[in-house]
Amino acid sequence: MKPVSIANRKKIQLYSILIMTTIALAVAIFGFAYLYKIKLQESQGELQELVKSQARIYESIAKFDAIVNGASGMAVSRAGTLSQIKEAHIHYTGLGETGEIVLAERVANEVVFLLPTRKQDFEVPPPLPMEDGDNNIPMKLALSGTSGSIKALDHSGVEVLAAYEYLPFLEMGLVAQMDLSEIQAPFLHAALYTSIVAWLAILIGAVLNIRLVGPLINSIIQAHKQIKESESRLEDLSKQLSRYLSPQIYQSIFEGKKSARIGSHRKKLTVFLSDIVGFTAMTDSMEPEDLSFHLNAYLNRMSEVVIKHGGTLDKFIGDAVLVFFGDPETEGPGKDAERCVAMAMEMREAIEELKTEWKLRGISHDFSVRMGIASGFCTVGNFGSEQRMEYTIIGNTVNLASRLESAAQPGEILISADTRTLIEKTFLLEDVEAIQVKGFAREVTPSRVLGHRQTETSGPDMQYLEPGFELNINLNEVPADQQDELLHKLKHAISMIEDQKRPEE
Repeated sequence: MKPVSIANRKKIQLYSILIMTTIALAVAIFGFAYLYKIKLQESQGELQELVKSQARIYESIAKFDAIVNGASGMAVSRAGTLSQIKEAHIHYTGLGETGEIVLAERVANEVVFLLPTRKQDFEVPPPLPMEDGDNNIPMKLALSGTSGSIKALDHSGVEVLAAYEYLPFLEMGLVAQMDLSEIQAPFLHAALYTSIVAWLAILIGAVLNIRLVGPLINSIIQAHKQIKESESRLEDLSKQLSRYLSPQIYQSIFEGKKSARIGSHRKKLTVFLSDIVGFTAMTDSMEPEDLSFHLNAYLNRMSEVVIKHGGTLDKFIGDAVLVFFGDPETEGPGKDAERCVAMAMEMREAIEELKTEWKLRGISHDFSVRMGIASGFCTVGNFGSEQRMEYTIIGNTVNLASRLESAAQPGEILISADTRTLIEKTFLLEDVEAIQVKGFAREVTPSRVLGHRQTETSGPDMQYLEPGFELNINLNEVPADQQDELLHKLKHAISMIEDQKRPEE
């Protein structure tokens, strides 16, 4: 496991360094981009303001000269205006290192420049054709009679930020421009210095991460591993403990609905008790291995039926099974009693299935179970000591279920009068003669459970119940296409009984 932990630690450290680097770069790039955008907008505004003010000055000078010289001296006036503009232009230094004010006019199909530029060593650039590709875009726009600002190539092929304006009185174009490289330079320098500092910070952070955070991550991984192992052990332990408790009790304790301390309460329950007829004699006549298999298979199947019907499995007392309904979960006394009787009937069917399986394994001992059910108030809760306790029930209802179970015939289910009142609309019952049971002053009148009551019946019904045999037929409910199959099964059952009796005769 150690190599895995080291690999996980290195992976986490690498991810943390990458995340830290990504965040730092993203913040730096966003910051520089935002500041550059602001600077570009400010420069663009300054150039637009400059070109408009210069245009107004040039136009004013030209108009003044035209008034002074009159209409006859228009050429002299124009020459004088350009002379004044050139004089002022030479001394203008307000556009940084690369800033230019460019004045030009269109002659035929050429752009003729009128002012010297820094890029030409303060010489007037040579004329350029109007169709000079992508160069000189700002001036072409100005000479076309428009005004605005743009990032484009100037007459020398350098990318500039330019503001342009048309001078209608002079029929000239005016451009104020600045190289983009001059605007970008401070940001590039700052980005370079920031990158160096950032990488140094990341390097220092990575070293600190390895030195300080690495052991912490390793501790977290080890702790996580120990937690997982503890959870696995607890899960295994809880699964093992759950086998010693009824599922409802186990679930209530683990969900915090019940606490493991001494205490009890009174509640109306339906109690079930069963045992194997002649079990003591079986233990003397069977091999220990067969007896162990026999009993465990029986108790396992009974437990499955109990859980299916939602009963609380109190305990196994040797071969006896004690179950109660109504705590910790209940659907009301009536439904609890119905579920208990339905469970007992399914247990009886399951026993017949088990007997068939056992015969295939060569175990042919006679096997039958008797069952007793009683309903009434019981004391239910944790009994015992603080060191060892048991969630169980006590009271007369438990005793009555035990007495009814003892009085039942093999394969019979006897219920108390209180239980009968709760279920008689759902199940077919048969009265049994009153019996005197130990611990009760008065005689008890139990009832025998025959089967489920049909909600709607028409035509002849037949019910017959004996140990190892139960018959309940309603012919009107048997589909016509299944009557032949039913007849075949009945004949087969008769044949089995006859074959069983023939050796005795």
